[in-house]
Amino acid sequence: MKQRRGIIVFTTLCVMTLFFSNSLPALPEKPFDYPSARLAALGGRHGTLVNDFTALFTNPAGFVEAQEGFSAAELSLSVYGPVFDIADSLVNYLGGGPLDISGIVGPGGLATGLNLSGPLAFGWVGRGLGFGLFNRTVADAATLGATINVQATEEFLMTGGYSFRIINKGPSLLDAGFLGKGFVRGQLPLSASILTVTDLFSGNPLDTQPFTTVLGVGVDLGVLYQFAKTLSLSLVYHDAYSPVLVVPYTSALSFLTGGAASGSGTYNTVKSSLDAGIAYSPRFAFLDRYVSRLTLMADYRDILDLWALIPRNPVLNVGIGLEVVVLDALSLRAGISDALPALGFGIDFSIMQLDFAMRGVELGLDPGIQTTYAVDVGLLFRY
Repeated sequence: MKQRRGIIVFTTLCVMTLFFSNSLPALPEKPFDYPSARLAALGGRHGTLVNDFTALFTNPAGFVEAQEGFSAAELSLSVYGPVFDIADSLVNYLGGGPLDISGIVGPGGLATGLNLSGPLAFGWVGRGLGFGLFNRTVADAATLGATINVQATEEFLMTGGYSFRIINKGPSLLDAGFLGKGFVRGQLPLSASILTVTDLFSGNPLDTQPFTTVLGVGVDLGVLYQFAKTLSLSLVYHDAYSPVLVVPYTSALSFLTGGAASGSGTYNTVKSSLDAGIAYSPRFAFLDRYVSRLTLMADYRDILDLWALIPRNPVLNVGIGLEVVVLDALSLRAGISDALPALGFGIDFSIMQLDFAMRGVELGLDPGIQTTYAVDVGLLFRY
């Protein structure tokens, strides 16, 4: 009876999200993109990767299968663009020189940014349930002529979901799940000349620049099929229906002090993403003594983008990942995303986990149009 109620709820959610997602225009509000050095090294998120706390961001159907895990805190940093050139400019500035980035702005301009999660990363996954409370700080910068524009964002996300087993017959397992979420986002735009970048922070930008809040709720839906614990198939609808309310303020200080909004709120939706994935986890008797797990994953992300007015090249939406876990302590990872390679590793110190990744990033709509690289580092306190 409990399983039947779960199937009815899941089916109802699917129908409702399909109806509402077609009733509102798909506007380009960005989703809560939680940085993960592990996923970065594996070529991005994979709907079949649900063996731990990661299931909260990959596939809500995995809460049944995920090993019980508690997250106490986390610090994960992802930076992209000419990171080392910018670091040299900062070192020169701290040494008393000017902060001039004009020398690293190429013919195609400059695009760089960071995505920092934590320290708030509290949650639990297991026994068919998953919940969490997170924060992240984002700063994206891009040049337009001789001007650099920065979008600074602070976000808080609360999630909670449930999954259930539909089929448990012999080697076949079929799970389905949903994840509800609510978030609040504050956005602060800044701009300055590339010759005087320090003007970005001149005066008091919290009191002089317009500020926007984004309040939203949403739901993710997922299905996961497993055969003999070796072959897995997934279908995940991220932000199947995630409406948001956008409210402008004259400044961040006005918002923080309880001032009135400078305009009426407008309704948008977060961009949906329908992803399909497959994974294969072979077992080799001669490796079992040292290799705890070997998994090969492949996903096609954002299937709906194929029907967009201006779609990305389909090759860029393919993600491939390989993870080899040695002695339950060292993880070696490789992947392909945006048609570019990724490499990384993870070390489990029992009280803390360290993850690192380096990868290519394609910011354009076709391979090789605006290629850069990214570095990801994560300190995870999960037990």
